[in-house]
Amino acid sequence: MSLSLRLPPWPDNLRSAWLALGFMVGLGCIIGLVGSATGVIGSPSPPAAFDAYVNLGSRAGTEALARDLNQQHPAGTDLVPLLNRLRRAGFDCRAEYRQNNSYGCSYNRMMSDRRVARIDATIATDGLRVQGIVPVLVVSPR
Repeated sequence: MSLSLRLPPWPDNLRSAWLALGFMVGLGCIIGLVGSATGVIGSPSPPAAFDAYVNLGSRAGTEALARDLNQQHPAGTDLVPLLNRLRRAGFDCRAEYRQNNSYGCSYNRMMSDRRVARIDATIATDGLRVQGIVPVLVVSPR
């Protein structure tokens, strides 16, 4: 006794279309499963450390950021923890070659509503210790 799988007598092009459709659905399912398992699909990015200041706007955000940074890293504290914190948050910090004992840090972020937030912070130092922090926050208009 011979068992055989018999397909209905469809035309070859219709059978090929169904096979292609089945292949694409299967491939889409595999991509969706892999994407959701790795977090690429469906998981929004976590808010950045400085988004709270950006959401306040340019003027209020600058004032709040200056107040908080100067409270958390007052004059006389070590420079390295401040630079490490800013770098972990996405800032690019470099020693200013035109001004002795100064660092310039910049941060750019594309917001969800297609605005661009930019923070420029100037850190005055005596070489090893913070003397003052002056941030400037600019949020591009929509």
